[in-house]
Amino acid sequence: MKNKKNRSLQHSKVAKWLLGSGVLLTAIAMTACSSSPTPNYYTLTPKVTPVSNSTVQVIEVLPVGIPDRLDRAPLVLQESNGKSTVLDNERWTSTLGTQLRDTLSAGLQQKLGAIDSYSSGLSGNNQPLYRVSTDFSHFDIVDNSNINVAVSWVVKRQIPPTQLESTNAKVISNRGAQLNCRIAFKQPIDQKAKKMEAIVSASNEAMSQIINTISSSIVALDSNKKMNINNGICSS
Repeated sequence: MKNKKNRSLQHSKVAKWLLGSGVLLTAIAMTACSSSPTPNYYTLTPKVTPVSNSTVQVIEVLPVGIPDRLDRAPLVLQESNGKSTVLDNERWTSTLGTQLRDTLSAGLQQKLGAIDSYSSGLSGNNQPLYRVSTDFSHFDIVDNSNINVAVSWVVKRQIPPTQLESTNAKVISNRGAQLNCRIAFKQPIDQKAKKMEAIVSASNEAMSQIINTISSSIVALDSNKKMNINNGICSS
């Protein structure tokens, strides 16, 4: 009889200990969760000034190509020795590939006064369409000192379906015309500004330069003029 009472008492103590431990572990887990830092989110918002000499009305900005190592929402810092650091709490509002395409589309529309048929679905009422396919081989934040950019693109003119059977010499010569371009440059990061603000600001400045250059290539193709660019090359 005494053994049964002793066993019951021991079981009761064990149960209380387990219950207390469970409450303690739950409290620790809740404290850990509540102390996790809240991520900061950023978006690309480059400054764009519209051009006055554009007659382009319709563009089509396709999804951009970008290396898998960069196509993510968290910002990635690269070091010159090849090491990469993923900043899980410093994030773009979407993957970098989506950020670049959406920013490029919005910038070109504002720059040229055109509509992007890829985003809007609008066809442009029998106007030539300029399809832009872009590949970012680099958009790297390197050593917190610069944004290392290397981007290539193809601008191809698509004539309206109503002109496919045209015998007009100008229309015929314009069919399928395209430019193949590439630029590479380093956008400095302001070392005196706060780290993340400086990185995002430099990224915006890099995108401004990309938008300006790509828009110039579209205008050049539209006017059948030769395209000369700094830090790169264009060929037909």
